Amino acid sequence: MRPIEAMTLVGLAAALNLSACDQDPAAAIHVAQAPAAEPQAPTRPMSVPDGTTSETGPRASACRSRQLRLSAEGGDAGAGNRVAVLAAQNVGAQPCSLDGYPTVTLLDGQGRSLTEIRAEQQPGNYFGGATEPTPVTLAPQAKAYFDIAWSVVPNEAIGERACPDAATVRVAAPGDTSVVTLAQAFAPCGGRIRVRPFRATASDGAGG
Repeated sequence: MRPIEAMTLVGLAAALNLSACDQDPAAAIHVAQAPAAEPQAPTRPMSVPDGTTSETGPRASACRSRQLRLSAEGGDAGAGNRVAVLAAQNVGAQPCSLDGYPTVTLLDGQGRSLTEIRAEQQPGNYFGGATEPTPVTLAPQAKAYFDIAWSVVPNEAIGERACPDAATVRVAAPGDTSVVTLAQAFAPCGGRIRVRPFRATASDGAGG
């Protein structure tokens, strides 16, 4: 081997050795990293079937007229005005709810509708302040109450001399078309009666 070639090989070997010494030994070590935790999906509340709650259980369905029995629970009179407090009793086997106004029509002694008497739904009357409709849930045999109020003074301004005689009150529960009846004889004047919404107590009616 020629001297110059020998020197070249020795220098190359030295350069390779120096390069290996300059490397950081730790750089060649691969440190495994723990995988990042995947984000957890938010917990959703358990869905509750429509018409139920987890605290109170199933809501009572709307009362139907066939579940109800009417009765007279008192009344009052003053200054030519009259009021009758009527009750609707749940005679069914399951709870039901009344929300709003009953639909009221009057019949005469022959069972004919007194079409000249209109029933006006109003939250208050001469004997009781305004009572906005509130749902009333009736257990079996429980009662809800409402009023019918009228005048006994003929309205001469419309030519009324005598007032028609009613013999029966016919009532339909809110949202129902079937009816329940109660014998109730009275003579409303002025072509109208006033009907208040269902409520939970009788005392909020006449005089209340």
